[in-house]
Amino acid sequence: MAIVKFKIRESKEGFQVDLTAKQLDIEAEGFLPPLPEKLQSSFNNWQLAYRQNDDVRSVFTSRQVRLSPKAITKYSSSEYTNSVKECLNQWLNSGDGRWLPVRDRLIAIAQQLHQTKSEIRIIIDAKDVNLRRLPWQEWNLFEEHYPQVEIALIAGKNKYTNYVLPKSSKIRVLVAVGRSDGINTKDDLEVIKELEQHGAEVVCLMQPSRKDLCKALWDDQGYHIFIFTGHSGSGEDGSIGWIELNDNDSLSIEEFKEALKQAISQGLQLAIFNSCDGLGLASQLAQLHLPRCIVMREPVPDKVAVEFLEYFFAEFTRNQSLSKALNRARKQLEHFNLDYPGAIWLPTICIAANAKPLTWKSLNPGNSTPGKLDEKPDDSKIQNKRNIKPLILTGLIGLVISGITVWTLNQISKPAQEAPIQSTQKKSTFSSITVPSGTFRYGGSTTWAPLRDKVEKVLEKVHSEFKLKYTDSKTQNPGSGTGIQMLLNGELDFSQSSRNFTTEEEKYAEKKGFVLKKIPIAIDAIAVVVNHSLPNNELTLSQLEEIYIGKIKNWKDLGGPDLAIKPYSRNKEPGGTVEYFIEDVLTGKEFGSNVEKVPNTTQGIRQVAANEGGIYYGSASEVVNQCSVKSLKLGKTRTNTIAPYKEPLIPYPDCNKKSNQVNLDKLSSHEYPVTRPLYVIYKQTNSSIEPDLRQESIGKKAAKAYVKLLKTDEGKELIKEAGFVPIN
Repeated sequence: MAIVKFKIRESKEGFQVDLTAKQLDIEAEGFLPPLPEKLQSSFNNWQLAYRQNDDVRSVFTSRQVRLSPKAITKYSSSEYTNSVKECLNQWLNSGDGRWLPVRDRLIAIAQQLHQTKSEIRIIIDAKDVNLRRLPWQEWNLFEEHYPQVEIALIAGKNKYTNYVLPKSSKIRVLVAVGRSDGINTKDDLEVIKELEQHGAEVVCLMQPSRKDLCKALWDDQGYHIFIFTGHSGSGEDGSIGWIELNDNDSLSIEEFKEALKQAISQGLQLAIFNSCDGLGLASQLAQLHLPRCIVMREPVPDKVAVEFLEYFFAEFTRNQSLSKALNRARKQLEHFNLDYPGAIWLPTICIAANAKPLTWKSLNPGNSTPGKLDEKPDDSKIQNKRNIKPLILTGLIGLVISGITVWTLNQISKPAQEAPIQSTQKKSTFSSITVPSGTFRYGGSTTWAPLRDKVEKVLEKVHSEFKLKYTDSKTQNPGSGTGIQMLLNGELDFSQSSRNFTTEEEKYAEKKGFVLKKIPIAIDAIAVVVNHSLPNNELTLSQLEEIYIGKIKNWKDLGGPDLAIKPYSRNKEPGGTVEYFIEDVLTGKEFGSNVEKVPNTTQGIRQVAANEGGIYYGSASEVVNQCSVKSLKLGKTRTNTIAPYKEPLIPYPDCNKKSNQVNLDKLSSHEYPVTRPLYVIYKQTNSSIEPDLRQESIGKKAAKAYVKLLKTDEGKELIKEAGFVPIN
């Protein structure tokens, strides 16, 4: 773990900034001008506009917090956030000679750390509440040079190092559901309870009294994670926070600090406040020596809160570090920006500067001291540690130092000799899963096709009673959007999708008396292919964007031959791949007039193979193994491009004998820059309405069975064979 830290302190003329990167033994000093009035006013306007949203306003109303009915200018979604981003970048890209050395050194640090492939943590250490509330991740320097790094805040001084893990044999999660009138906490609980499938013990308190909450926190077994969902808040100065347990009890951290200190001393590693504005909570928790907490910057609508938890735990239980899991979960909230501008800014991690990286695996009590903080090791003590042994692995000799027990061995084929022997454990198969009998209709995303075929072949042999009928629309082309619409109209029992459902689709479901539910199954990548004769082998995402919006039209502008670029794409509707490409790669911009539409990926590949200047994008599972075209490396910058295929690239015509394969390791580590989850989507009854329940219950049962099949070891192998990364 490489830690890059900004210490920002107010001075008479602005802010003194100390930049440190201990791993590289780098220090730099600089000076930032005062916060521009335009930046402060634009942030205040965004905050006011955000809080005027009906769903957000209802949170304030239920807390009896009155918003002044100030007149605000109504902007479009992009204008709400773009004004803040523009002013922030103008300030941080200031040409002030006292600030430029820090900016330049920060870029140099990124280049050095990317070469070492170390995970990077960036910490903002600022006391000024106005600085702490800024969306630092929107600085274009961070976006370009630290694209997968989550910006963390230091909530207060925390030098505590004497951490132990709870005594429990399982990862223990304490959930307190506080006063929740006006908000829905049932879905939060449903997501949290799913942690039991990953070996956790979940203890839930429903609107507890002060006594009940404190008694639970004093439990001698201890807890690894504490989650609060319900109403909470922070003072305007960001220093005082409180939670509302029930209709009568509203607690500040100060009022149950002894119970919290006990829980922390018993091994509490993480607190999550998936509720209202919580920077004040984070500040107080840091004073109690809690190493990590996740809070929301502003009051958060139900849908955003639930999806954040869902995305976060999906990533965290896949053994992503806490920072990476939060980063990916936060970015997946992007589709909410239309209804709740700036929703992607809300989740915030506050962390002790000396806290070790945290993963789900490191919470396992079988590991030694995953929650322990950085200390200078005593060499003599290290040599005497019995659990520190040289590990001789394929191509790697490592020395594991006391206190560091989490490492990634994705590239190593042989397990360590000291590791538990897995070969004696029986692998789970399709035959071990109970499935319903009958014929069930499913369909949707074309991206799912490679996996769909493999699963159906196995089902025919081991579960002939569970018949899946792939069903196309009679009026629309297949795709994620078509599948979701068919599900809503009762034409499918469940759908397969390469994108999340939209707010409009959710509202349509609500009108029909249903709630849409999704389960992430796998990670897919978008790959870009060109003609084999083209000498170009890589593109940056900005270059790819400019090609498809019509700004770059000749390959010579990209270091290639004087040849017109001919971009191809499927139609936007109903393909989830196209929608994702527009939102994630084109950043919401429309295709240029030079983009030629094709009906499907097969036709897109044929066009590129026949046109020397052609370019096409599609699911890596469908295009990487095609020998008639060549996949390109992609990256945020020229110096950090990643191949979607396993290197080295097998050139034409050798690839006719042995196809190129998707680089699953780079997808799994999220190094490849364009990935997205694949979902199984089904309907669930809206408890406030009673439609025809029979069809929905059948569909839900079929969807859950299908998911269980894919979660087996056999299912995960099929997912990998299809060119995807399974999500546990």
